[in-house]
Amino acid sequence: MKRILAALLLLVAFTIPVSGAGAANQAKQIKTLHKQVKTLQKQVKTLRTQVKTVNTGLNAIYSIALVNWQATTCTLAMVADTFQATWTALDNAGISGAPFSTLLTPLDDYGACLDLGLTRQMGLSLPSWTAYNSLITFLYGP
Repeated sequence: MKRILAALLLLVAFTIPVSGAGAANQAKQIKTLHKQVKTLQKQVKTLRTQVKTVNTGLNAIYSIALVNWQATTCTLAMVADTFQATWTALDNAGISGAPFSTLLTPLDDYGACLDLGLTRQMGLSLPSWTAYNSLITFLYGP
């Protein structure tokens, strides 16, 4: 019985310093992990700010691209209107040799001019610069 008691005392004596060293090591690891978490939190905050900035920039680029696309579509429709007015004028003047009247179907701009607040001049008997003036005013201001 004394031997068992002595063995238990030795076991306890050896485990106390080991567990104390283990606790010190765990405390050091926890301290290191806290530092890492704080660093990661700062990085996440920085990344969120960067993502917000990038998203804002992308929204602006998308808006500019959309207006550019609409302006291009509207310009092409205005050019088609001008050609059609020219062909109508040639037909009215009695110039023959080409079937201009078959090309007088208005070009669909899919609402691009309307979205930009511009008015097309379709079905004119003579070409006009009015639609182009409104487009240039839209793009560059009065």
